[in-house]
Amino acid sequence: MLRALGAVARLLPFERAGDLGAGIGALAFRVLGRRRRIAIENLTLALGPEPGGVPAETVARRAFEQLGRSFLEFLAIPAQSREELRARIEFVGFEPFQEWGRAGRGAVVVTGHFGNWELLGMFGGMELAPVKYVLPRQTNPGSDDYLNEVRRRAGVEPVVIGYGMRAGLRALREGAFLGMLPDQDARRAGIHVPFFGRPASTHTGPARLAIAANAPIGVGVIERSGRGRFRARVVRVLIPDPSAEEEAEVRRLTEEMTKALEEAIRGRPDHWYWIHRRWKTPPKDAVAAPVRAAVRT
Repeated sequence: MLRALGAVARLLPFERAGDLGAGIGALAFRVLGRRRRIAIENLTLALGPEPGGVPAETVARRAFEQLGRSFLEFLAIPAQSREELRARIEFVGFEPFQEWGRAGRGAVVVTGHFGNWELLGMFGGMELAPVKYVLPRQTNPGSDDYLNEVRRRAGVEPVVIGYGMRAGLRALREGAFLGMLPDQDARRAGIHVPFFGRPASTHTGPARLAIAANAPIGVGVIERSGRGRFRARVVRVLIPDPSAEEEAEVRRLTEEMTKALEEAIRGRPDHWYWIHRRWKTPPKDAVAAPVRAAVRT
């Protein structure tokens, strides 16, 4: 089914493929009641019942449509030439990336599940430097193989998260841009940093890899500027401090990356992946307090 959907996306003009995806997203919003409720709840807790004066339910529906649009655009990318894709994207603030690419210097590239994040990384692989994504395996091996095939055809090599630290460090030292998305719940493996005013368990991999490789971190996002048109911009450049204590530096970098993504999401709340339970893992103190109270009782 996924391959058939990809074939349809590549037969259609790029804009029409996106429109089809938006329709699928709108249908998912009506059908997937649990995910719809999670999205509305997350939006309300993070931005209030009317983000930017728009009801949270409306923003959530637009977020579903945006996800569907981005996914079909992703499947359509192999049918587009580099020149066609380049003409669709306006780039703002990418001078540091260009300098790193010309110098053969590896960098950690951080973005979120925001806008068409796949397109952002793929264009970097075609224009700036070798790009590798650190990704989890999909539950369905066939889907995993197919999606990675699409990425490879666009010049992006996947790195499985289980091997991400070792392979990622090697890629950075070889001058690659290493794409990472640390905006989902990291469970007990992460550290808690503020995200929309609440502590969120956050992956430390980007910070640890940057410190280990002495590599810069570029935080970028890609927004929609029209039908089939995009605006990619760098929102933060971070340089690890080699003289700092490692765990303190990991926290500083992780907090800065998270803050940069939050700022982007506040500007375009319909662009983010609200259907995920981002604050699912509470801080250890929040878990321990009820246990201590029960013991005292």
